[in-house]
Amino acid sequence: MKGEEEVCTFTTKIQIHAGELGYYSFEECGDEHNPTLEMKIGTTYVFDQSGKTNHMHPLGFAYYPGGAHNGLNELEPGLKPMNSKSSCDEDMSCPAPMYMVDGEYVGKYSNNAMYTPVTAGEDDFGLDVIEPQFFHPLPQWLEKSWSVTVKFDITDVDQDIFYFCHIHQYMSGRIKLIGADGKKVSEKDTPELGFEYDMPSSYDKECGTHNTGDFQLPNKMCPEAFVCEVPESNAPLKNFASCIESMNCAMVNGMTTYVKSDSQIALFVHQMIPHHQNAVNMAKALLKSEALKCDDITDDENAHCVIEEVARSIMNSQNYQIQQMRGVLGAENYQNATEENCKLEYSSASGISATVAVILGVVGAFVNM
Repeated sequence: MKGEEEVCTFTTKIQIHAGELGYYSFEECGDEHNPTLEMKIGTTYVFDQSGKTNHMHPLGFAYYPGGAHNGLNELEPGLKPMNSKSSCDEDMSCPAPMYMVDGEYVGKYSNNAMYTPVTAGEDDFGLDVIEPQFFHPLPQWLEKSWSVTVKFDITDVDQDIFYFCHIHQYMSGRIKLIGADGKKVSEKDTPELGFEYDMPSSYDKECGTHNTGDFQLPNKMCPEAFVCEVPESNAPLKNFASCIESMNCAMVNGMTTYVKSDSQIALFVHQMIPHHQNAVNMAKALLKSEALKCDDITDDENAHCVIEEVARSIMNSQNYQIQQMRGVLGAENYQNATEENCKLEYSSASGISATVAVILGVVGAFVNM
């Protein structure tokens, strides 16, 4: 198909083990995470987000990495590209995503007659409808199909655009726009991404975790063990237990902090972030282990499916909460207590072994999440 009739589809997934928050990937681009995409100006692109990994990760599109996360312009009906002489901002006809639920467009704005007549003066492109629904419980969210279409139709553009997540920050990827001549409108990668993608260590790749490799036992800040009497004959369980011990030790280190800000709120946040990170790591490690055998995650009669839903929900919701708490640290100018954690050598406590004391503390923390 040619021109406006041409439609390209990207099937969107989240590579949950690629970094702390996970990164986007697209089936049509292989396993690469946050690949640089190419978009032909005037062509319709459909991003299918119906797969379970997309829960709490609605795609957005912006002129700068991170979009509103960084207070920067997104693709919206009233925002034209930088340096463009277009008047699309005057009648709200600038390129913007159009969000679909079960194949039906849920907004009013349109620059794509394939879905609804082209409009002027409308600024509702469906985001306010779909974003709250991406917070719904995973089984409920999976009852519907989700997609977003984009047709970038401004020709005098000289910079790249970006895809990103409206809920989780630091997941931006670059999009190179292709002109009518088949060439990139910008050979340079501009604007700059502004951050580095996570590069998990070999240990974290094996466990499926983030930032746990430096906390393998033995560690002076941690007990000799967090998991006792692991059978030597069960290699997968032994490996998983080792990963659990490393992430528990990372949490103990992270929660042993100075009081650097004179605030109960700051202390709560400094304690809660490593607590949440441990929960996320546990969920990611279990999913990495492939111990769960679940064909339909909505099957609440299958214990494996129940635990997979729990693990994915922990991972997505608590990562979002970590970002909220980090935002509070910055907004309130609280000092970062985790930059210099207390360095205390572990020793036995009176009347109870130190190992048992820490295990009880960790279990208690998770029971009270």
